[in-house]
Amino acid sequence: MNRFFVPVWVVLLALAASFVGCAKKAEAPVARAPVAPKPVAVDLVKESERSRSFLAVNRHLELGGTLYGYVDVDGDVLKVAGSLQGLAKQLATVQPAAAMVANQDFAAIATKLGVNDVKAVGLSSVRDDTGFFRNQVFFYTPGDRHGLLLGLGGKPGPLAHTNLAPADTAFYAESEIDVPVVYKTLRDVVAQVAGEQASGQLEASLKKAGENLSLSILDLIHGLKGRVAIVARVDAAHSFKTGPNGVTLPSFSLLVCVDSVGTILEPTLAKSPALKRTDDGTLHIYQLAHPSPIPELQPVIVIEGQTLYVATTRAYLDECRSGKPGLAQNPEFQKALASVGAESNGLTYVHPRLFDELRKFNSLNPSLPPQSRLIADNILAKLPRIDRPIVAIRTNLPDGILVRAYWDRSLKQDIAVLALYNPVSVGLMAAMAIPAFQKVRMASQEKAVLNNLRQLSAAADQYYLEHGVDAATYEQLVGPQKEKYIRNMISVCGEDYSALSFKQGEPLAVRLPDGRVVRFGP
Repeated sequence: MNRFFVPVWVVLLALAASFVGCAKKAEAPVARAPVAPKPVAVDLVKESERSRSFLAVNRHLELGGTLYGYVDVDGDVLKVAGSLQGLAKQLATVQPAAAMVANQDFAAIATKLGVNDVKAVGLSSVRDDTGFFRNQVFFYTPGDRHGLLLGLGGKPGPLAHTNLAPADTAFYAESEIDVPVVYKTLRDVVAQVAGEQASGQLEASLKKAGENLSLSILDLIHGLKGRVAIVARVDAAHSFKTGPNGVTLPSFSLLVCVDSVGTILEPTLAKSPALKRTDDGTLHIYQLAHPSPIPELQPVIVIEGQTLYVATTRAYLDECRSGKPGLAQNPEFQKALASVGAESNGLTYVHPRLFDELRKFNSLNPSLPPQSRLIADNILAKLPRIDRPIVAIRTNLPDGILVRAYWDRSLKQDIAVLALYNPVSVGLMAAMAIPAFQKVRMASQEKAVLNNLRQLSAAADQYYLEHGVDAATYEQLVGPQKEKYIRNMISVCGEDYSALSFKQGEPLAVRLPDGRVVRFGP
């Protein structure tokens, strides 16, 4: 039987060989089309539990990046207003001067300011393949906007003043403003707080304020409706000193353009003895009658119809208005703008060279005092180090206000700061601080009242001794006459000592207006 014995390992090898043979003879698998990966789905809470503003806010954000946040604040502003009013009333109990503030309707004021129009806030931050972040913040305002929110302008549109910016512009900002709406809001708040008469006095004081300058402040306020632009350039090759004892700064050129106020300001400019006027076609040019000692700063003010221009030099103004291809045609600017969108109500664009030049401040000023250098170091250390421009735009949408930015950092840092220094946190700290302050104040009041009772008790003891009696009245102890023991007794918090009865061996007690009783004696 031994000759028929086959080792187990031989059997296993035979089986493996048979499987290999079968595999070689098997038909090739049928080719199949690649299956597309299923889209990532994020489950939401059921509709009955969902914030009603969530979907409207979410469509303006990007989910899945470095940061995503959503907060439903519908009604919270009015709740916070109520809490602040409660704190104000609590403060008024220990500080009567705060009573006027405590009696105001904080909720009505918040509504007039328009802050109650924001029903939800969302934000997101996504890091792209280059290391920069697409940051977005959306303030959801589904209904009509009121108050200060109207001051941010109307419908978005193309940038209006990029034609003024040279191609090497280091900083460009443009924003739509509506100051008349802001002024009306402030007037309404003043009327709410102090009455229509106070609101009228505010307007009267503004009318009077510009009389000496031949300027109507009210006309200026009502004229500040349109676009404002700032254009700045830095010169890496030059610097200038601000004065004999001043600091040295990188050379820069600046232009400010304001719509709709030219004709309002011109009468004041024409009457100024410090300015001289020349005309160049439709331009009314106002320059210093006596040139500035700093060649880089020779301010010029130009009125062209309703538009106001202010520039550091006439040469820079002429360059900006030359119509030559400029920032709008710059590939870096176009690329930065493409990351956030072309139409907006406001834009800020910063080129890296601005920060590079600002960082030269300490090397340009080697003799700075230690304290000034420390301050400068702290500021300069916070300047970003970037290899491309950063940009942000604000867009007024039908259902809210959207801010988009392409930055070197995420919004996370800003959220951390807001988490600590926001009105709610400050309110909570105030809620903790006011009771503590109240306790300290009450203890201080009681100590002062106790000292008054001690003086009265000592005066009464002296009276008993000198007159051989065991009782006295307040009038016998206190008064301006020479024979009185106390010339005047000053009330600490409204308490009345005149009704006290003085009996030898008995304690003195006085009741304070809030019901507390302070006692002195055996």
